[in-house]
Amino acid sequence: MMKTKIILIFVFLSSALLVNAQYFNAGIKAGVVGSQVDGDGFGGYDKLGLDAGLFVNYQLSMRTALQFEMEYIQKGSSHSPNVEKGDYSQYKMRVNYLQLPVLFQYKLAQNFSVETGPAFGLLLSNYEERDQWEIESNPFRKFALSWIVGVNYKISENWNANFRYDYSLMGIRQKPAPFDRYIFFQYGQFCNTLVISIQYIINHAKAK
Repeated sequence: MMKTKIILIFVFLSSALLVNAQYFNAGIKAGVVGSQVDGDGFGGYDKLGLDAGLFVNYQLSMRTALQFEMEYIQKGSSHSPNVEKGDYSQYKMRVNYLQLPVLFQYKLAQNFSVETGPAFGLLLSNYEERDQWEIESNPFRKFALSWIVGVNYKISENWNANFRYDYSLMGIRQKPAPFDRYIFFQYGQFCNTLVISIQYIINHAKAK
């Protein structure tokens, strides 16, 4: 029930921003995700996923801006057997979030800008399997916090390309796990995520 209420609040706030966005650039975004989980005993950005959502961008000055987003993002981990190396293990983890990034952007050149800031996440669903069998071991936290660093390239007046690195600031599990990493003064498993997306601006801010 609480999850539904939070989602409705997010949708309402985002819709209100888009409707009253005369001083904002506002648009939609979609992209692909490559992720791994540091602390699960495997490595490699082998888990593919989707990233889609809405954004509003408020210009602070000629070079700086704030961008607020609401996105659905699929993170997790995947490992396939490698018989040639004697590895017969299989593993898959899916953790899907409703995520709210709040990003500070700085323009480096005419078409290039960099961005950084926190992202607050709500766990929507999760799934985990080992050797083709679904497992229910260590529950996931309902809320997530990560930090984003990214680069934007302006393709045209309405289109932007974006590449970003998204890393968990807190462990995604509720309890310790066997291969936990010690990061940010805590033991845990941490989502390590790369995202490539395209942004389309559907509303341009009016001049102040």
